[in-house]
Amino acid sequence: MGKILFVSRDFEKACDGGAVVARQHWEYVIQLSEGNAERLFIQKSSHLSLLRNLILHKGYGETSALMHRFREMAANADIIWVDGSLYGGIVREAARLGKKVVCFYHNIEANYYGSKADLARNPADRLMAYFAKSNERKSTRFASTRLLLNERDNAELQRIYGVKADFIQPISFKAVPKEKIEAKIDPGMKPYLLFVGSRFFANEEGVDWFLERVMPGVSPDIDFRVVGTICDALRDRALPPNVHLEGRVEHLTPWYANAMAVVSPIFTGSGMKTKTIEALRFGRRVLGTKEAFVGLPQEVLSGIGAYCCSASDFINEINRLPVDCHVHNPSYRLFLEKFSELAVYKDLKDFWDRRFSDADSLR
Repeated sequence: MGKILFVSRDFEKACDGGAVVARQHWEYVIQLSEGNAERLFIQKSSHLSLLRNLILHKGYGETSALMHRFREMAANADIIWVDGSLYGGIVREAARLGKKVVCFYHNIEANYYGSKADLARNPADRLMAYFAKSNERKSTRFASTRLLLNERDNAELQRIYGVKADFIQPISFKAVPKEKIEAKIDPGMKPYLLFVGSRFFANEEGVDWFLERVMPGVSPDIDFRVVGTICDALRDRALPPNVHLEGRVEHLTPWYANAMAVVSPIFTGSGMKTKTIEALRFGRRVLGTKEAFVGLPQEVLSGIGAYCCSASDFINEINRLPVDCHVHNPSYRLFLEKFSELAVYKDLKDFWDRRFSDADSLR
């Protein structure tokens, strides 16, 4: 099969959805290479280094030291997996070295950063949107294999860059046994609505909207618990007594296990929503906007929760939820069939064998 060099952000230093996905991809690379894999982390860029690389037309996080280290490690690799389309310089250099380059698109970054710039109206964000599109164009041009999360992103890849994905690989997680989830249910805790997320613009937009437009219409007997670094954006806000900011937690299982439903009021973004797949992993109902369900089969939405296109939709669905935190079987079953590590890896392995099993394809 050949040796694989995995290039990604440092997922050991981050806890957001993208880091969770990158960590799972590293596990897949270990399996695909039968353990014959190395990884190279690209560190987070400072504002100064971003500006420098923008001026010099270099990739995100690209430095002379990084490129030197990359060339050393790439010399012994047959395939380079670049986990993100912002690393255009790395993808181009891998192609120059004659390597097969797999690029995984966590988002269509041109759209993601463009939406952020539109929302924030910050000149720095507009520069970042330009930088992201420039690098994504390089990644798309020089990658030999392109992996995307869903068909929506595939359509955008074709619209913006004129090429198609080679494989659709959705977000996945290791399955949690149903018995382990049920064991974490605390009979003394009142079930609640749950939002889990890191502090970034789409989460802030969604939670602000939910607090302003939805919670006033929800029964005061229903609690809303917010978990993750998104809480840092809400600390100074006056909140009703049934809204609780839990912050960053060590383990998510108990928080999902005691939730009557997960809410996902997300309006902006690209890719897929990690929080939606994670909710299914723990057998939770999901009440979400259209963006929250991108990448899921439309025909299953009514079975796993509800698609809400307005504040009144959320309010109505919440007020008729069963006050129950047992595993919701349709959600759990959908996760096992479509988004579990075993299900996604099986499809990826079939694709990988077709793509790379021929020795000539590695040259």
